Amino acid sequence: MKAGVPGLYPRTASCSNGVDWFQSRGRWSGYPAVGSQVFYGSGGGTHTGIVAAYDETTIYTIEGNTSTENDANGNKVMRRTRRRRDSYVYGYGLPQFTEGIVTADPALQGRPGYTYRASASGPAGNSGSNSGSTSGSTRTVTVRAGQTITAIAAAAGITVTALLALNPSVQSHPDQITPGDTITVPAVPGESQEPAHPDPEPAPNPTPPPTNTSSFPGTDKFGPGANNAFVTKLGQLLVQRGGARFYSEGPGPRWSEADRQAVRAFQLAQGWTGSSADGIPGPQTWALLVTGQGRNIIPAASSANPSTTSTSNSFPGRQAFRPGASNPNVTAIGKQLVRKGYGRYYAVGPGPRWSEADRRAVAAFQRAQGWSGGNADGYPGPVTWSRLMR
Repeated sequence: MKAGVPGLYPRTASCSNGVDWFQSRGRWSGYPAVGSQVFYGSGGGTHTGIVAAYDETTIYTIEGNTSTENDANGNKVMRRTRRRRDSYVYGYGLPQFTEGIVTADPALQGRPGYTYRASASGPAGNSGSNSGSTSGSTRTVTVRAGQTITAIAAAAGITVTALLALNPSVQSHPDQITPGDTITVPAVPGESQEPAHPDPEPAPNPTPPPTNTSSFPGTDKFGPGANNAFVTKLGQLLVQRGGARFYSEGPGPRWSEADRQAVRAFQLAQGWTGSSADGIPGPQTWALLVTGQGRNIIPAASSANPSTTSTSNSFPGRQAFRPGASNPNVTAIGKQLVRKGYGRYYAVGPGPRWSEADRRAVAAFQRAQGWSGGNADGYPGPVTWSRLMR
């Protein structure tokens, strides 16, 4: 608000509403971007922060209400370093900056308003320092016809102010750069000198279809940037096991957020949690899929006709407790929360539609069990359900 751009991010006390805000605008990704809003926990409803920088394995964030001991309920504003593939990381909202946004999402490569970079940083860099200047090695790029200082800064993953600090000769006339001029930008490790707006690299040809799918091909065949026949095979296996709802198209050879969500759903169906359900297949996930063993992906809870769903003592699945879910299991767990002394969170209800009141009550119950972080995110899992329904 102080910067005069209040419309870039949602203004809400609910992380779940923030996720909906970005998704409804088509500004959602499973990959980080400089300045993106990252959401944590089940359904993205637990905690949030702003991404200042990222590389292929890590995001560097600025978060409020945090501490190094407690991810979601601390009392500090801090720089945090987190693993991109951590199951606690749900996804990213991409603000619609006037100058465009720098993102690691390969699906957005070449689209107007997006610049793809596998690693990028804002003015603070990856070090977590408070300096607004760029430091370290630099490279030069050649201005192309139609380019502006703003566009070059966006492509380099830095602010215009930081770019001008590297180019004092153009500070007095940044709007008068011409094709052929050279501009200094921060170097990206392992990157050779090239124009500020290189033509997007063509997607690599998928590897030949695997002749032996029983052996795990290795973790390098899956995850952001992967493009091979094993990804297609994985998607096909997931569809066979109940994962079709995650794919609006495909499956295909290029790894996507749909693949990660489908894998995670399959892992959760096996009863795995934490890093064991991060959405990236390992040898055990692959073996269960290839051999047809293990449990199928839990069907999504139906919100069209809640009255047709009955409750039981069996855990109904995590999809029954997501933003927008409406079913008798939500009512049942709410009543149990009230019975166990957590009714203060409900101004109305409990009722069949999942609400922030339900999430807060569940989180309070989870904390009372001695759990913290992602284990007290307010979304019921099998153990939470079992203890509440006693």
